[in-house]
Amino acid sequence: EETIKRIPAIKLLDFMRLITRADVVIRASGEMLSEAGGFMPLSSLVAQRVSPTVKELEPLSSADAEQWVDYWSAAGMFE
Repeated sequence: EETIKRIPAIKLLDFMRLITRADVVIRASGEMLSEAGGFMPLSSLVAQRVSPTVKELEPLSSADAEQWVDYWSAAGMFE
């Protein structure tokens, strides 16, 4: 109880473990049709049809992910 009050994100631990186990099973099967953790891929086709801006967006890159992590690290999220 005290740990949960001190570290609220700990409530996500079981969920994250479940996603990790699902991901290991999926990778071992060689079936790579789902997102990490076994989630169904999300489609942006409708959004692309109605929004020229969305249609022209580039996919996120590893550089984008690095920037995200750098930002939140600087903000103290991972302390």
